[in-house]
Amino acid sequence: MPKRKIKEEKPKKRLGKKEMLIIPIIMGGATLVALLATQLFPPPDPTEVCLKNHNVETFQLFPRVEVIVDGQTMQLPDNVGKQPKDGQECLRPIHTDKVGNEVHIEYIRPVRLSMADFMRVYSYDNSTITVVNNSTGTNVEQVITLNDYNIQYSYFSEKNEFTSVPDLKSMPAFTNEMVVRAELTHK
Repeated sequence: MPKRKIKEEKPKKRLGKKEMLIIPIIMGGATLVALLATQLFPPPDPTEVCLKNHNVETFQLFPRVEVIVDGQTMQLPDNVGKQPKDGQECLRPIHTDKVGNEVHIEYIRPVRLSMADFMRVYSYDNSTITVVNNSTGTNVEQVITLNDYNIQYSYFSEKNEFTSVPDLKSMPAFTNEMVVRAELTHK
């Protein structure tokens, strides 16, 4: 009987310098393309986005915004952030669900929104806001012209007190426990 030949294993081929550089070059190129794409096509401003559905997004916050007009506590209306866009119904990622002082922030990913973003949506014409007066037991909407008032913004800080800020840009981003106060005093 003839003897079988046993196949000898060939030694593994070692990668040369060129082959070792291919993967880092591809990764670097992909990173460069991604950086250029975000510069040329930046993501949309979250305050301009319309949500497809309500209460389904993974990121949700519920900060509170207190509006005080000439010493009287007012409430936010239930339609903040529900202005039409391009002739279609549009619910913004920062909106109110009901009359009160709770703001609802929801988005597909964690996003940093602040009181400045809320005011862009709340006062979309940059001159008026609508508040709800419930002092008589009935909700009565009032339109406030912002130019007629001095506005002082503050937030409840870790010092357990309201901390005033010089302007909206100095306000920290919203968190779930955050309470923001906007005090309007007639000029």
